[in-house]
Amino acid sequence: MESLRQRQIASLVRMLHLNADPQSSIADASNQNTAEAPIWKVLIFDSFCRDIVSTVLRVNDLRDNGVTVHMLMEAQRSPIPDVPAIYFARPIPENIKRITDDISRDLYELYYVNFSSSLPRTLLEEFAIQTTASGTSHQVAQIYDQYLDFLCPEENMFSLHFTNTFETIHNPAMSDTAMSALIDKIVSGLFSVLLTLKTVPTICAPRGNAAEMVATRLDAKLREHIMNAKHNLFAETDNVAAQSRRPVLVLLDRDLDLGSMLMHSWTYQALIHDLYDIQLNQVSITQTNDSGQASKKAYDINTNDTFWKNNAMLPFPEVAINIDDASNAFKREADEITRMGGVQSLDEVGNLNMESSTKQLQRAITTLPELTARKANIDMHMNIATSLLDKIKDRQLDVLFQMEDNLARQTKASILEAINDPEKKQEDKLRLFVLYMLAKQGIRQEDIEECESALKAIGCNISPLEYIHRLRSLNQMSASIASPALGSSGGGAGNASHSGDLLGKFSSISNRLAGLTDNSSLGSIFSNVRNLLPTHKQLPVTSIVESAMGGRAHGGGLGAGLRSAATGGGSSSSSAAARMFEDFIHLDPKQARRGNLAGSNANALRGSLASDGATQEAIVFVIGGGNYIEYQNLMEFAQRSTPRKHIVYGSTDIVNASGFLAQLTRLNDNTP
Repeated sequence: MESLRQRQIASLVRMLHLNADPQSSIADASNQNTAEAPIWKVLIFDSFCRDIVSTVLRVNDLRDNGVTVHMLMEAQRSPIPDVPAIYFARPIPENIKRITDDISRDLYELYYVNFSSSLPRTLLEEFAIQTTASGTSHQVAQIYDQYLDFLCPEENMFSLHFTNTFETIHNPAMSDTAMSALIDKIVSGLFSVLLTLKTVPTICAPRGNAAEMVATRLDAKLREHIMNAKHNLFAETDNVAAQSRRPVLVLLDRDLDLGSMLMHSWTYQALIHDLYDIQLNQVSITQTNDSGQASKKAYDINTNDTFWKNNAMLPFPEVAINIDDASNAFKREADEITRMGGVQSLDEVGNLNMESSTKQLQRAITTLPELTARKANIDMHMNIATSLLDKIKDRQLDVLFQMEDNLARQTKASILEAINDPEKKQEDKLRLFVLYMLAKQGIRQEDIEECESALKAIGCNISPLEYIHRLRSLNQMSASIASPALGSSGGGAGNASHSGDLLGKFSSISNRLAGLTDNSSLGSIFSNVRNLLPTHKQLPVTSIVESAMGGRAHGGGLGAGLRSAATGGGSSSSSAAARMFEDFIHLDPKQARRGNLAGSNANALRGSLASDGATQEAIVFVIGGGNYIEYQNLMEFAQRSTPRKHIVYGSTDIVNASGFLAQLTRLNDNTP
């Protein structure tokens, strides 16, 4: 099954081939005069569409598809005559004006105009008026709606790239008109995702907040398109089975689980995002040399990178060992090649005479480019991992992760001890206390005030905490729903017996990190902790998705399940997730009847979906921000399910803990 990312890339490549099938374009070119040069193009995009393209395609990919130059629409550009131009932009008035101005200035030969979402009729008419007035309408070769206004940082992860959405939605100064416009933008983005997947799902969402508004408007938009459109875009597929599949779209509000946005992670990808914030699949790391000079280095994370694919979701100590193994394997291959060539380094191998070399050495020389690329990739991961090690040691992230992984065992005394520890950073202390407060059942008000006073005493800004108090009070949100799981894991009760031994051994990691030197390998630092890593918990979002797909939620994180998780039980957690899901609204855009399929109708809908296997697929979308922790948790659930489930995870934006705390701070400061 093609991933969402693969489908988006295919759509972009088709656009770069002037909206023709790439294979047929190549065949047509080969059937013509072979001496004729391929069609080279320029690509012009706005900043939003640049981010869409740069997340999934590199410069080499653009060149392979005939794009020689790519430029921002907002930048000053000189004419390039006799060259066609592909435009990719949002359908907004400013972009219409820029495009028509370019056409009137005769910057390029022909204009292939593509919009990221549907072009409103008013703007289409404005475009026609402007080009007709300038006498240049004959130069417009195409106008296409691409429905690609979302970013795909991972195979089955997407973002609508709406920054600070949680802050925007909860801002008391936000007008009804602005809220309605934001909901419409979210609906438009989700419509594009569904159209890229060529699927019309059933929809479910909790009542009373933004998720319900999005659900009802998306249902109406899909229904209108299916029932009334002369050209049903969802029917454009050769795969009848894919067309008939009905995944469930689970829309959720971020308020449902604030804790997952603040947790410290221990997996490679989530740890990088937490500490360095992955933006457009690029990581910027500040490195300090021996003389103490700091320099910033940016690394592009390529999802085609085999090492990244295999290690992104693994615990960091395991990744460190794998980096060391990959480095040692490369050194052995490089040493063998240099030995055969009688040279000192790989740089000298390229200068050897191929004709006078043995066949074995010739084969080795031909693999030199691949080896060089491997070395650059290993060096990148080695540098990132080394920088992560420094951060772990500096911020005691292993200790914090250990405490958060066993919140059920934490007491006021242990939290106060962490708050008063001068070695820990203020932001990390605040995150730990918020998680403790959200997860702990029956915590006394005086204990909360004592911990808050301790945070204030060390100069910590507790504005995010104050806003969480206010939000929970307004929403009447129980601590159990808006929290991570307490010490329970998706693996069942068998993990509890090893947790005490685990914590004792795991706490020594920070001390061992202090021994890292330039001559030490990453593998040697973590060689003894491979089997000392805690198992993964099932987060609240995952539990709800499991219920939506017809299974039983387990593992803690919802309702009374947190209390049972602390004592090793799990049945009440299952029922809590199921009860919460039953209160969702259930919509089916393909049903003639509008509105919520409540009660028996909703159950009948779920039953019919289960009968044709459609509940093996789900699309999860969180309004207010998501992160890699939730994405990985859902992927782990999908992989361990039998049969294996297919889940796509998306959110209004991908946010790390620092960014989310900043939104909470601004909300508290701006709330009267």
